[in-house]
Amino acid sequence: MRTTMRNLSLACAALIGLAACDDGVTNSIAFDEEGLIIDAALVAADGMFQDLALMSTPKTGAGLAATYDTNGTEVEGSTAFSRTRTFYDALGVEQDRYDPESTASVHTVTSVERNVSHTFWSAAIDRDRDMWVTGLEGEETQRTWNGTGTGDVQRSRHPEDGSERTYDMQSSSVVEDVVRGVPRNEFPYPLSGTITRTIHAVITIDGVEEVRDVVVVITFDGDNTATMDVNGEIFEVDLDERGVKKRFQRKNKK
Repeated sequence: MRTTMRNLSLACAALIGLAACDDGVTNSIAFDEEGLIIDAALVAADGMFQDLALMSTPKTGAGLAATYDTNGTEVEGSTAFSRTRTFYDALGVEQDRYDPESTASVHTVTSVERNVSHTFWSAAIDRDRDMWVTGLEGEETQRTWNGTGTGDVQRSRHPEDGSERTYDMQSSSVVEDVVRGVPRNEFPYPLSGTITRTIHAVITIDGVEEVRDVVVVITFDGDNTATMDVNGEIFEVDLDERGVKKRFQRKNKK
């Protein structure tokens, strides 16, 4: 039986206690593993919401054509944004533009630089993505997204109760069979699929570095919540909430 969920913002642990031994080796017992899990969840969820924004398309055919034919609106909060697209028919032949009847897939490469500042964390972020969307030909019922990405999250600061955890994080991501229903107003949430992020986190305190690797797997099932597994810790992400503070709820282990 599932135990009661609690808000992620209230689950943040106390100050990192990172100490160095006489020989320079860090004391891993003092490292705040719980804080790292929560901070990695925040960063991975931010990447997920950005992934979903880049997968979004307008609800009308005319809007879809505009989206695929132009760079369109930059990602919210971005300081630099670039996007290139290549269109293909059902036989894999490259097209010079999007065609609502014959275009079967689109290859999209994006690069985003942005600064984020929320109540519970802030950072400078650089993410690159290489994505394919299929299922576009003819009368659509679903679109399926697959792809990979890389990211750098610099000076990721996570204040809590007067303390502060600061990281540099590098990540790689895999988007696997994320299915979006058509029309989007009837199917606002991903129907299935996963986004997996592997995060390499480095924290430096008083000249001493501590390094951790965190794997985050986000799974969609068609409703307004996604399940997030962070090194075995399970969270729920509310896909309707705009504020980071309210996006997460944590499930205690069974």
